Amino acid sequence: MSLSPEKASDLKQIIHNHLIKMNIHGKIRDVLAETVREDLDPGHSSLSEEDFLRALQRRGIVDDVMKDLCFSKASYGESSVQTRCYC
Repeated sequence: MSLSPEKASDLKQIIHNHLIKMNIHGKIRDVLAETVREDLDPGHSSLSEEDFLRALQRRGIVDDVMKDLCFSKASYGESSVQTRCYC
């Protein structure tokens, strides 16, 4: 499946607006601060991307985003797209 650049841009904007609406940036900042404060070992001086992603998953942030994104059957030119609704 391939979207036209215009449709891809529209989809990106819809997702971006939704992430802003659910304050995803604030939630990620909170998890990062919490992870650095609580989960970082005293002898461990850096936080890996894997550690941070695990912390986001543990706190349900990834699941919240996926549950809140909801798409329905849409037609883009000759292609028809059906996606799962998590709402």
